[in-house]
Amino acid sequence: MMPFRPLDSAPQSGRRQSLKALGLLLLGSATAALPTWAAAATASTTTEPVKLQEGFNYRLVTTDVVVPKGKILIQEMFWYGCPHCFHLEPHLDAWRKTLPANVEFEPYAVPISPGWVPLTRAFFAAKFLGVLDKTHDAVFNDIHVKNMRPITEDQIADMYADLGVNRDQFIQMYNSFGVDNAVRQAGSIAQEAGVHGVPAILINGKYLLDGAMLGSNEAMLPVADAFIAKLSHESAAQ
Repeated sequence: MMPFRPLDSAPQSGRRQSLKALGLLLLGSATAALPTWAAAATASTTTEPVKLQEGFNYRLVTTDVVVPKGKILIQEMFWYGCPHCFHLEPHLDAWRKTLPANVEFEPYAVPISPGWVPLTRAFFAAKFLGVLDKTHDAVFNDIHVKNMRPITEDQIADMYADLGVNRDQFIQMYNSFGVDNAVRQAGSIAQEAGVHGVPAILINGKYLLDGAMLGSNEAMLPVADAFIAKLSHESAAQ
């Protein structure tokens, strides 16, 4: 899986209307053709049991991810500028509603390219401000449906302000030590896990799933279900 190229650089141009004129997002080629909604639904709801095979449908990795006690932690590694992440979101939203109580799911922005850092900072700023629930889908929508191209700090702050986030508070958090640390940690975890493209799913910091290995991004979900069953069974047997 190849990383996507970052957003074009452009001078500051004001608020939302100006963002629309900033040029096209430069993105790498897709790793696999996106399936139709019907095909994706079939892939994610199949009754066929998934046999977990290292090197075939997952990779075993070592990271510093801390898993909450008694939980199975599933992290969706993504970037807001990634069209494949955007197209996977409806499938993830539906799937996460089926997860058992012992599973903790979280989106996790990763800066695997320098050009990804600004929107990764924005993700963690929103998370730490407690506004991620109301901004996460909206940011994807602004970029991939409304064709906004936020690049600079001011442009990103304008986008979040238009979503109802206090602009001054956002900028303060965006430049905070906490966000600096979170972005560095996210980069380290992605590097430790060998994440070279998104979307990808990391389970308990140990099991990495990606669409390039599985043939489609939606195919990660049945494999994740198999891990949930396996890890839940192991936990109950202890």
